[in-house]
Amino acid sequence: MPRSKPIIMARRVVKYVILSFLAVVWLIPVYALVIDGLKTNIGVLSTPVLKPASFSILPMKVVLSALSTPIVNSILYVIPVALISTFLGALAAYYFYKVTSFINNVIFTIIAIATFVPYQITLVPLIRLTVAMNIFDSTAGLIFAFLIFYLPTGALLMSIFLAVLPRTTLESARIDGASDFRIFSRIVLPLTMPGLISTFIFVLIESWNNFFIPLVLISSPSKRTASVALLSFTGGYGTLYNESFAAAFLASLIPLVIFIFLGRYFIRGLLAFGSGAKG
Repeated sequence: MPRSKPIIMARRVVKYVILSFLAVVWLIPVYALVIDGLKTNIGVLSTPVLKPASFSILPMKVVLSALSTPIVNSILYVIPVALISTFLGALAAYYFYKVTSFINNVIFTIIAIATFVPYQITLVPLIRLTVAMNIFDSTAGLIFAFLIFYLPTGALLMSIFLAVLPRTTLESARIDGASDFRIFSRIVLPLTMPGLISTFIFVLIESWNNFFIPLVLISSPSKRTASVALLSFTGGYGTLYNESFAAAFLASLIPLVIFIFLGRYFIRGLLAFGSGAKG
């Protein structure tokens, strides 16, 4: 029995009201960072967080000058990490999807467990390893350390996305004589593009926000990441709150923009979590 138009309209209204409410809640922290980052320090201390006050662009200019190099450093670190983790993770996921055996299941379980290993317990071996490889306090060293943690994450996420692919499609291509590389590049990658983008965004945001690994592996101030550089805006004897708000906003701006432009693919990829899993 078809639903009446008033009921359909009422459900749409309720849906858009809920979505609007969630969007407002999500944007409140961003609004607070922008508003308070454009206040004077006295304005921040004398007015509520969400209330506009005397306007000053000076905090943003000061913070942008101080964070420009760390932000560029973070871009140079996290973009390669996200790309490599996503691509190699997809390759690993395709292998586990194609070849099922007891050994592969054990290896996959180890990879899954590796995604939950706390960074802190790896501090000493990680430092000793990078020092022995002569890559401590370097771009290559930090990228290498990030990959140790985020390659398993990429493989785990992509294995879930690949699980929704119909095996008959891949088997038909293999019967037609297609090589594994051609199947991976012509079938797997296009069909899992939302999953690839979701994995890329997830790894990028996680590595961008990672504080502990850059803190222990980078000692040169000129090589600091944006997350570590934020510490300089919190002093032991006092804090310029307007600059702290401005720094937090500028440091989160790039992943925020990436998520806004690629968010719909991220959501599409997440929908695959409900459709398949490694078994």
